[in-house]
Amino acid sequence: MKLGTTSWLIGENFLDNARLVAGQVDFVELLVYTWDRDMRAKVISWLEPLAALDLEYTVHLPTDSAEKALAAALFFQESGFPLLNMTLHPFPGWQQLPWPSLVAVENLIDRIEFHPRFTYDLTHSLLGITLPDHYHPHIVELHLSGTDGHVDHLALDATTLRYALPYLTKEMLVCIEIFNPRQALDAVEMLRTLSPRG
Repeated sequence: MKLGTTSWLIGENFLDNARLVAGQVDFVELLVYTWDRDMRAKVISWLEPLAALDLEYTVHLPTDSAEKALAAALFFQESGFPLLNMTLHPFPGWQQLPWPSLVAVENLIDRIEFHPRFTYDLTHSLLGITLPDHYHPHIVELHLSGTDGHVDHLALDATTLRYALPYLTKEMLVCIEIFNPRQALDAVEMLRTLSPRG
């Protein structure tokens, strides 16, 4: 399995966050929370130095609208910047838009919609709707954090880790979505001690 962290550990700057974890993770999830002229300019300035690091990348597309998510997805597709995956929230109407082939739809606490490529947020499932079994073969990326039964993005706990074990396969992308550098890297080290299935 490939292990990664979110790019939001010490603020929004992708490059600062990637440099912080380079050499300790396999990939970084670039958290593109919106897409406007300012964000586009920042991303353009970060791409070349990001590509120079010994890291791979995924993108979490904007979470404010389907149109902004699509604009960001098309930007990354056209940029030639190498990505492993693009995660999309299932906005109303998302199925009517022309998504790039790297897009994988994520389950939310209160919404699950099928797509042939799926990003499975385990903690969303633990806090809300359980993922149906027929989705499991379509999972390409696992998002992982701890939960106290009420909120997510906490330090990884033993119970959540136990639920994650069946998904820790050799080909799985596992993104630690914990917004605290020490807790995120502790979770990476915890997972590195496990032998992936398959």
